[in-house]
Amino acid sequence: MKRRQKKGFEEGERKDLMDILLEIYNDPAAEIKLSKNDIKSFLLDLFFAGTDTSAAAMQWAMGELINNPRALKKLRDEINTVVGPDRLVKESDVPNLPYLEAVMRETLRLHPSAPLIIRECAEDCKVIGSDIKAKTRVLVNVYAVMRDPESWANPDEFMPERFLESSDEKIGEHQMEYKGQNFRYLPFGSGRRGCPGASLAMMVMHAAVGALVQCFDWKVKDGKKVDLTQGPGFGAEMAHPLVCYPIKHMNAC
Repeated sequence: MKRRQKKGFEEGERKDLMDILLEIYNDPAAEIKLSKNDIKSFLLDLFFAGTDTSAAAMQWAMGELINNPRALKKLRDEINTVVGPDRLVKESDVPNLPYLEAVMRETLRLHPSAPLIIRECAEDCKVIGSDIKAKTRVLVNVYAVMRDPESWANPDEFMPERFLESSDEKIGEHQMEYKGQNFRYLPFGSGRRGCPGASLAMMVMHAAVGALVQCFDWKVKDGKKVDLTQGPGFGAEMAHPLVCYPIKHMNAC
């Protein structure tokens, strides 16, 4: 704020997000009124919802892969075939890595970053014979939805293959998107209140998990499997932090 008051902006100077928020804060004619607390809460949401949840999802992905050596080997073989041994996997490689995509989809099915979604009824309505009044807040348990045995075969098992086109699953999970158009798969919610950071999270997580698998072998302390017990909290993190040891696998790393 002191910099803005002292010299303002030079022609062609690029503004960042904070500059734009402060412009709205200082503009008496702005359509949306922002207070300093609004700005601080917004930035806290960005860090909490956009960073903590992605980090937790990547830990779940690595924990599931370490506990499933066959899936880890299959993913590494795909990366080696498409990317090769001389460079790291990049975001631009992801569309050519269907098994990596399937691994992340399956991870988010089993371990959604927001297991409970809050919605509020805009008007009186009837749902399966029950009257729901306007302004009623409803909690949607997407954790349970995505483990429903009536919708998913072997719902508690880590099976990335269910999201591949060759899947033998009964309802073609490979066609599902992250946008919540199919209400059996809601890792980022759905509709206008769906997670706005879904696309960014997918770009970051695919490349990061791909690089971790490409570059290192992973060992768990005492040779045991990773403890995948679900912990409490908004981000649905692991009950016990992921602790494992990297062993260099590829020289390009």
